[in-house]
Amino acid sequence: MFSLSHRCHSAVASSSFHVASSKHSSSKTSTIHHQRGAHLHPHATVVINHEGKDYTVEVQDGETILDAGLDAGIDLRHDCKMGVCMMCPAKKVTGEVEQANAMLSDDVLEQGFVLLCCAEPVGEGVKITTVDEDELLEVQLNA
Repeated sequence: MFSLSHRCHSAVASSSFHVASSKHSSSKTSTIHHQRGAHLHPHATVVINHEGKDYTVEVQDGETILDAGLDAGIDLRHDCKMGVCMMCPAKKVTGEVEQANAMLSDDVLEQGFVLLCCAEPVGEGVKITTVDEDELLEVQLNA
């Protein structure tokens, strides 16, 4: 397996993060507002359930859910960022995503699996839950 360096963007260096969680809520929910430059407009808000906690992130036009999550400080597992290694799997709960470069079979896609490094939200209402790569590989190999 190989690893590629994570791209650093000058906008990320100047980004600010605000994490808010409700003390009165029994659910584990955080809202992460990722503010980049004024020249970028959010494409969609996505909820990422990772390790039992919901994170709400803003995904910019042309940005993947993985990059938005990483930029927001979520520790999401990944490696190649090209849709090949399958180390960033998730399952779509609601909404629609586009993932043109994901190397997933049609049967696996129909079951709602996504690769975060390739997945871009198509409008609002996207919620995904990260899964272990073994779960995806088992389904992919048996499809």
